[in-house]
Amino acid sequence: MRRKRVMGTICVLALISVMMGGCSGKKADNVPPAAENGSISKEETKETVSQEATKEAAQEAEAKKDVTLRFSWWGGDTRHEATIQAIETYMEQNPGITIEYEYMGFDSYYEKLLTQLSSNTQPDICSVDYKWIGDLVAQDKPFVNINEISDQIDLSKFDQNFIRDFCGQGDYLIGVPCGINGRGVLYNTEFFEKYGLTASDDWTWEDLLEAGKKVNEQDSDAHLLFLTNDVLVYITRDIVKQKYGENLINDNYELICTPEDMTEAMNMVLKLVETGTMPPFEESVLYETVFADQIPGWLEGKWGMSVLSASNLPSIIAASPFEIGTMRWVVEDGAKDSAITVAPTMMLAIPENCENKEEAAAFINWFVNDPEAIAITGDTRGIPANSEARDMLEKKGAISPQVSTMLAQALEAKTSPENGPTLNAEVAAVISDYSHQVGYRQITPEQAGPAMYQDIEHVLEQMRQ
Repeated sequence: MRRKRVMGTICVLALISVMMGGCSGKKADNVPPAAENGSISKEETKETVSQEATKEAAQEAEAKKDVTLRFSWWGGDTRHEATIQAIETYMEQNPGITIEYEYMGFDSYYEKLLTQLSSNTQPDICSVDYKWIGDLVAQDKPFVNINEISDQIDLSKFDQNFIRDFCGQGDYLIGVPCGINGRGVLYNTEFFEKYGLTASDDWTWEDLLEAGKKVNEQDSDAHLLFLTNDVLVYITRDIVKQKYGENLINDNYELICTPEDMTEAMNMVLKLVETGTMPPFEESVLYETVFADQIPGWLEGKWGMSVLSASNLPSIIAASPFEIGTMRWVVEDGAKDSAITVAPTMMLAIPENCENKEEAAAFINWFVNDPEAIAITGDTRGIPANSEARDMLEKKGAISPQVSTMLAQALEAKTSPENGPTLNAEVAAVISDYSHQVGYRQITPEQAGPAMYQDIEHVLEQMRQ
């Protein structure tokens, strides 16, 4: 028995020896020698590191390739449809980019944007109105200075003086202007003919009141003028600027007028209502945050004229069942400044907290410079600020005559830029509040003027601190 066990052991040892010999026979080409004591060779280490680096680079590239951006703006249906078409075109050309869009009416946009900025939930590309520049700059400049990324967004075809004066503060450029805007009057040509009115670019405040009274005397349900809340506020700004040639509030946060001037402005609001030039506030207030394309009184031919920016015209022209004309807004005889605002249309801005600034900048550059994007969006944001885009659309007849005419009328009127303090939202809210109280005849202009002056002074005192 013992002999059998010994022979078995010898056979096992022999078999192991043969197997080890086979394993250590011919060495494969290009295989590094095994390291001693179970350690990894330098060649194997390099190969492993290289593979890991390649894998990380691939993952990083994949992450960069698939980027989702959010883009927000305000406006009417024509603007919405054109912008969405442009976004879809860009995504087709850039498969790794997804752009989610958020659009709404102007009245609620700014409040939502401020909420998003405070909670760090803002879109990657935000539309900004020039009226908000002063407030936003005071809030620690929450948007990227476009001047610092000029290598990513081509501004060579934009008027540099216009950008400097209207799109930022000092060396800080808050956004890229989509277009140039001018404030003016649009009117229903059939309405003017029906009531015997003649449109012209030299109407004064008295001319406006006389025309409005003429209309309302012929038909008590018809009214010449209706205004959005924004333009209602401009009555006070315009009257003061035309009288003094300066903005309502100077750069030192000081009112440049008197309480009596405020009373004069409130008197104009009351006269517009008393003469029937404007509808009663009980009617018009229902529509003071939307444009004419959404107002029954306009679409039914009962309200004949409004004041707005040229960039809002395309949607209204498309919705109106009658021909539309344009003319300059009213300016007092002997005015030191027309107060007819010229400004950029919505500017495209990139928040400082944006995680994909490079991709956001690439989209903005395409949106304002690419011929295909320009052809799609046309004049839905006003006449393009890009001179080449403007020339291209004019040659194609893609800019509506009314938009071109209104902008030309505003530019011809020549005015100085509005400043941040005058456009302050709190100041505007004070003017709006007193204008409504007078419009509803809750208080008299004589009561409203001094009280409004005092309340604005209180706001400015806080701003000066």
